[in-house]
Amino acid sequence: MTQAPPRARHPLGITRAVWTVDGTAAAVGVLRTNAARVLHSWGLDPDGDQKFAVLLVLTELVANAAVHSGSGTVDTEMWRDGDSIAVTVTDNSPRAPLPRAADPEDESGRGLFLVRSYAESSGCERRPAGKCVWAVIGPRPDPEGDARPPAAPAAPDPSGAACGTRGPVRTLDR
Repeated sequence: MTQAPPRARHPLGITRAVWTVDGTAAAVGVLRTNAARVLHSWGLDPDGDQKFAVLLVLTELVANAAVHSGSGTVDTEMWRDGDSIAVTVTDNSPRAPLPRAADPEDESGRGLFLVRSYAESSGCERRPAGKCVWAVIGPRPDPEGDARPPAAPAAPDPSGAACGTRGPVRTLDR
């Protein structure tokens, strides 16, 4: 018996997935499992670089929101945009994520660097009740292409008003 090749689209035509998760490690694991299933249904190579990058970026953004925003829940979206996959994470904190230069012995501080390394574009948008951090991962992510340590950030903006972007700014129409 032969199996049909995976379809590029969900059998029902769904090219967008939405989840609301709590900010716990267990929730992040369940989210990764569900996101992997969706990516498979969209036809991504189960062992491919794009799937790896999407799951890494999704995990980092949700973990950052859970740890730094103080939100009880985090809203996540993932959708196809041609051959690229867009990921958004929305929380109720107005504070923009700030990259920092982590020392080699630090156990954290590399998440935004990883996101920016794998994403072809990324950024943060203000929302009336918080912010939305987003990234777009292309079909052939190349972390070596932007694998430089983050510059020392400027003095933190206590209002969190600055939400920066990396790469071309794209309108994330849904």
